[in-house]
Amino acid sequence: MIEDPILLLKDQTSFDSLYDINSCSVAVVYAVYDPKKKRIVNKGTSRACGENHNQISIHAERKGINYCRTYDKKNKYEIYIWRYSKEGKIKPVYCCGACCKFANKYNYHDKIFTFNNHKICLATNQPYITLGYQIKHQL
Repeated sequence: MIEDPILLLKDQTSFDSLYDINSCSVAVVYAVYDPKKKRIVNKGTSRACGENHNQISIHAERKGINYCRTYDKKNKYEIYIWRYSKEGKIKPVYCCGACCKFANKYNYHDKIFTFNNHKICLATNQPYITLGYQIKHQL
């Protein structure tokens, strides 16, 4: 049984389809949340790209921001990101430097959150360099 995020929801949303034991240590799950209606409007995971792509992967927060840019004209949605452990427990995950810059560009730097010890905290306050960037640039 996987752990559900600690969000106030009017309707039950299942995240079972986003959990996979083989990719849980690398895949980041995202949910776009409407706080006024108290419902999840979009959800998904980060995605690895193939060899003929200019990016190594598409991060979950980038996919969430792109959804919000298309469907959230009043800038009211919130984005929650997390990772599952092998046991199905929620682990915190923070935005990388590139995603923090992308969030600042579209004014979502204070709307991306993660879950840490059953509390909601801001995910853009601890930017880091991704492993793919380090490999690509031999850092």
